[in-house]
Amino acid sequence: MRLWLSQRLSAVMMAIYIVFLIALLIIQQPSNYESWYVFVSPIWFRLVTLVFFINLFIHAWLGVSDVLKDYIFNKILRANLQIIVDILLVVYLIWVSFILWNI
Repeated sequence: MRLWLSQRLSAVMMAIYIVFLIALLIIQQPSNYESWYVFVSPIWFRLVTLVFFINLFIHAWLGVSDVLKDYIFNKILRANLQIIVDILLVVYLIWVSFILWNI
């Protein structure tokens, strides 16, 4: 029940972010590099975007885990695939962090 609720809450958080982002884009309408840079550079925007991606990766991890449980019956293969997915999601989170913080 906890995993099911976590996946639903992560979906709600992502939906809120997308609505928020669309509203901001409608209000500010960045059109060139400088305006986009000003749009994405505030610290609060970077934090909210990082929280979005954390929720996205949690949602993906839970979804892929369920799909693997449903369709991969070999436990060793399923465990190896889950490890690959886990590693990729951590790498993607690190990559997103580098992009957001201009490291």
